[in-house]
Amino acid sequence: MSVNTGYEEERKLWLWLGEHLIDKRDTARFEDYKSAVRSALFNEAERLVAKAGQKVPPVNPEIVAKERKVIEIERVPLETDALIVPCRNGFMMKINNKLPLVRQRFACAHEIGHTYFFDIAKNPPEKPYQHSTARYGLEEGLCYDIGRRILMPSWMMREWMENAEPPYIKVFKDMMFSFLVSGELLSYRIQDFGTWDVLMLIFESSGGAILLYKVLKSGDRMGNVDVARRGLKVTDPVLHAMLSRAFRGELVQEENVKLRIGNLEREIAHFGASYIGSYPPRVVAILVL
Repeated sequence: MSVNTGYEEERKLWLWLGEHLIDKRDTARFEDYKSAVRSALFNEAERLVAKAGQKVPPVNPEIVAKERKVIEIERVPLETDALIVPCRNGFMMKINNKLPLVRQRFACAHEIGHTYFFDIAKNPPEKPYQHSTARYGLEEGLCYDIGRRILMPSWMMREWMENAEPPYIKVFKDMMFSFLVSGELLSYRIQDFGTWDVLMLIFESSGGAILLYKVLKSGDRMGNVDVARRGLKVTDPVLHAMLSRAFRGELVQEENVKLRIGNLEREIAHFGASYIGSYPPRVVAILVL
């Protein structure tokens, strides 16, 4: 597939979404148009949660799914996390019953996102376009974003975010259990908000070593901070000791510690780390520089 063909296919999908989500707008500045459609899509997903009567966390995505004509949900062994199938009067959803609960919940929310890429006025619902790599990649990315917003809508998150204080890790852990989501998913949602100026580093334990798994940045001040790539082995003795405590289940909170993490070497104003109960074992560390 040529680059131009991929661009045209994505453009057609954005235009189709826009027809269903926003008032007619000038598409001459297409990036602005895409931004408007994306915002409308996310807002619609959050309104769906309220419409389903979900007022406090944890959101039940299976109740939300009914608002998008999901008429049956089955938990069965699957090779993938979940899938959605158009059927008479709506959709059937299948979720991998081998997944941990928090992942099943996200799989359900993610599949709700896929319903927005069907014409649900048709019976059974139909996609307005043929499968292609360009469209599939765009759809998947948006469904990940929609899934986060269904499980953690802005109006539920806002009070937690605004009342939190550094080092944030305790409220982070409380949010994780309240919203019934993984630490990694919560990290991405905090990144969406961008109101905490923090680095969120996820570490994993492998073969006796502690390795950097992922780096997420939140807030304008963190945009140019260079940390390290995935797979970096933690060798800084102070950081290793704090992360080891977190892997053993301790909630770690420290102030004014000097750390080296790959390319980053400086004093950390607030450091917090907590084991998030995942498999393989992972720890989320929040750094306020």
